[in-house]
Amino acid sequence: MMKPDSLQLRLGLGLLLSLILVFIMLWFLISHSIRTLTEGYVLSHLQHDVETLLSTVQFDEKNRPRLDASKLDVIYQRPFSGHYYQINQTETVPLRSRSLWDQTLEFDPPVTGQSIKRHVIGPEHQPLLLYAASYAKAGIKITIAVAEDLSPIEHDVQRFQNYFALTALLAFLVLLTLQHWLLKRSFQPLKKLHAEVQELERGNIDKLSQNVPSEIKPLVTEVNHLLSLMAERLQRSRNTLGDLAHALKTPLTLLRQLADDQTLAGNEQIRTTLTRQTDKMLRLINHSLKRARLAGEGPAGSNFSINNDIPALLDTLQHMHREKEFEFIADESLPNILALDREDLLELLGNLLDNAGKWAQQRILFSLHIDNNILKGVIEDDGPGVDQANLKLLTRRGLRLDESADGHGLGLAIVKDIIHQYSGDIQFSTVNHSGGLRVSFEIPLSARALLV
Repeated sequence: MMKPDSLQLRLGLGLLLSLILVFIMLWFLISHSIRTLTEGYVLSHLQHDVETLLSTVQFDEKNRPRLDASKLDVIYQRPFSGHYYQINQTETVPLRSRSLWDQTLEFDPPVTGQSIKRHVIGPEHQPLLLYAASYAKAGIKITIAVAEDLSPIEHDVQRFQNYFALTALLAFLVLLTLQHWLLKRSFQPLKKLHAEVQELERGNIDKLSQNVPSEIKPLVTEVNHLLSLMAERLQRSRNTLGDLAHALKTPLTLLRQLADDQTLAGNEQIRTTLTRQTDKMLRLINHSLKRARLAGEGPAGSNFSINNDIPALLDTLQHMHREKEFEFIADESLPNILALDREDLLELLGNLLDNAGKWAQQRILFSLHIDNNILKGVIEDDGPGVDQANLKLLTRRGLRLDESADGHGLGLAIVKDIIHQYSGDIQFSTVNHSGGLRVSFEIPLSARALLV
């Protein structure tokens, strides 16, 4: 269904209104033209009859007009035939056709030498077209009027209008169907582009196709250019961070060794400060390198694959925590692909699992499932756990509850930021049977986030 603000609907309504307007104008134009042509033809007959009457009229000794009926059409003799004439002379009774019976044509006579055309109502309420002209014959001024019933013409015009309306309606429906087909066909490239944008969002492609109409090709070109710039900048940032971490690790190691040098044995305060700060920087660098290892390779904005990314992540974690056992429990509700950013989900799961690996004694359980279009995950370890009072402090940025373990207090805070970015939630609790830490998180999924 088209949305009210869609271009296709706007064009469709515009063309529909245009077609309606064109057909209405044609209906009035053709009807008026036919009526005008027909009345013009009737008027020419009336003018001819007036001239015939003028040539036939004679005057008696009292200057009253007389006609030779044998020279007139018999239709003027039949009562209410629809064909009438009337000859007016000043101060005399008008000379009327027998078809008028005892009725009179009412009109204002024109000036001598001129003529008029009128629509009047005649006998039996007939609509008449009347033509009248004034003449001076044998020195006597007379006005000759001839009228014809327009009812048959009106009937024919009405019948034509009905036929035209029916034909126009059929043509309108055909054109409407053709218009709908043409619009649908014309917008097919936009639908294809919409599908490509969805594929781009899912990470299945890295740019849009250039095989589009010329009107939207500049937009597609600019989008592809921006995507290319974003991918290059993101990859450059990743490489720069990784290179910087590697570059800083060596001099920091030398500084750490320098802190242990016997030369500083006499100045314990400087030695302690130097050791503490170099250890902190080394932990930060190790964390950046670990994030790079967990993220692995993949295009920017690509989707998270349950079948590919989780085994690779667990394999990496297994190498980082060789003495621990990671077990993943996948629910049947999980699709093959989740349309969530791969980097975000890898960092989320990587931080949580790495944190569990640090504190677990032997085993870490990890499960994912989908319920009511919500991705739910649970990570449990069999470690010492966290006091109830400190559970809410776990996601505070930079806070470390145990300084003896590797870390710098940023991992769980980053996890919380990612969760909130997706309008999700994260909870920390204690595992009842072992006393370890249980982390539960939820991420709402859109309808298109679930891909097979």
